[in-house]
Amino acid sequence: MKRHLVSRREVQPHPLWLFEENYLLLRRLLPRLRPGARFVLGGGHGALRVEVAEDAGPYTTHLTLSTTFAGDGQLPPPLRFKVRIYHDARLAEVTGYQDCAHIPPRYAARQAEGFQRDERRQVNRLLHEVLQQCRRHGHVAVEQP
Repeated sequence: MKRHLVSRREVQPHPLWLFEENYLLLRRLLPRLRPGARFVLGGGHGALRVEVAEDAGPYTTHLTLSTTFAGDGQLPPPLRFKVRIYHDARLAEVTGYQDCAHIPPRYAARQAEGFQRDERRQVNRLLHEVLQQCRRHGHVAVEQP
């Protein structure tokens, strides 16, 4: 009798899978990241606006992403992310969210007022869902002047 072996990754992905997936999604959606570039993905009520805020050499790029929702108040408020891309490690991490400039690491979240222990993971998961939604709907990055 053959037993099907399940890899450890299938049961529980490694700790950086979310950051790796965000990197891959961003690079698929935004193949050209040059300093000062601005892009819009999608249109209408749910566009994602992206600005390359800073290009810190060949290894790191800082992005600002924001959603635009318009409607009768039943839609969620606009989202704003600050994302750091580490090209050499092939990772993307949310460093700021909404009006919060710095999300404390897990070990410091208890001392920080109003943060959950897994706040970083939650915000990176939200970015992942937004990027997957863009990809699912076939949004293409259109560079803005």
